[in-house]
Amino acid sequence: MYNREIATLCLVLVGLVFLLTGIAKVIAPWKFIQHISQLKLLPNRWNSPAALAFTAIETALGVALIFAVIPTATIVASILLLIGLSVLTYWSTSTGRTEDCGCYNGTLDVSPVQSLLLNGVYIILLSVALIINPWGSTQLWQWMLVLVTLTTSYGLASGSLMYLASHGHPLIDLSPLQSDRPWQRKWLTEEINTAINWDSGIVVFMSTTCPHCKRWLNVLKVIHERQDLPDVLGLIALSENVTPEKGQAFVDNYDLNFPVGGVPEKTYQKLGIMGVPTAVSIEGGIIQETWSGRMPESFVDRLRAGDLSYPVSADGPSEDTPEEVQAAAVV
Repeated sequence: MYNREIATLCLVLVGLVFLLTGIAKVIAPWKFIQHISQLKLLPNRWNSPAALAFTAIETALGVALIFAVIPTATIVASILLLIGLSVLTYWSTSTGRTEDCGCYNGTLDVSPVQSLLLNGVYIILLSVALIINPWGSTQLWQWMLVLVTLTTSYGLASGSLMYLASHGHPLIDLSPLQSDRPWQRKWLTEEINTAINWDSGIVVFMSTTCPHCKRWLNVLKVIHERQDLPDVLGLIALSENVTPEKGQAFVDNYDLNFPVGGVPEKTYQKLGIMGVPTAVSIEGGIIQETWSGRMPESFVDRLRAGDLSYPVSADGPSEDTPEEVQAAAVV
């Protein structure tokens, strides 16, 4: 009797992990798609279908474990999957292609070592359940439950992508960058926090190759320069293609007068940055608002009230008129 309870508990624990990580991918499939694209194992056109298929299988496998659907086959398949994912995690993180396993889709900050240890625990639990294996034949309703979970999770993940594409924001926004939430200084490096030393200002997530970001630069320099507007901090995601040297060249080329720091690409993913430029307005350590692509009309109105001329780069003064700088604020 106790053996059956132990085996059931082992299956349920691992099944819940699979189910919850699958649900996290259903809610924000674009994060997992980005992770798969970083692996560079598939042609780009296959990254999205592969992510959706894996999400559906993972979620269905979680339900199959919880309800002991064909337990021997399900347990063996789960163990093989965990071994394969562990090898993939070790390879991708040791080669620098990814910074984590991607298993938890950014909901948990798990290091590669922690991920491998957790996979080891899951494999042990599944092995215990496989050795005891007290279950009988699988009923039709169990098969139907797994099938419904498979198709539903695939459909919902696809729907999440379509909603994002049509509305420009997620249906369920789990990003910590929402109004009235505290800005966490731990999101940035100690070096950046020391350099800015403020809890009220505008943090702008940028890219060195983003044309819209470059159009924002004039406006950001004006905002940072004026005493009646908040200070500005620029952030650039660093990767194997964007080194600190390239980031510094970007700063020098556009003669930026506000501090710019480099952060790991993982930071953008963890904070739910959907696109750049994205700006976060902070006051007293509390996020006031977040905007992407456009600056709020309140800022545009305040900018229109003053002199907006400002040099663009180290090559010389800007030829942009005040009206052109104003227009850049509403792109």
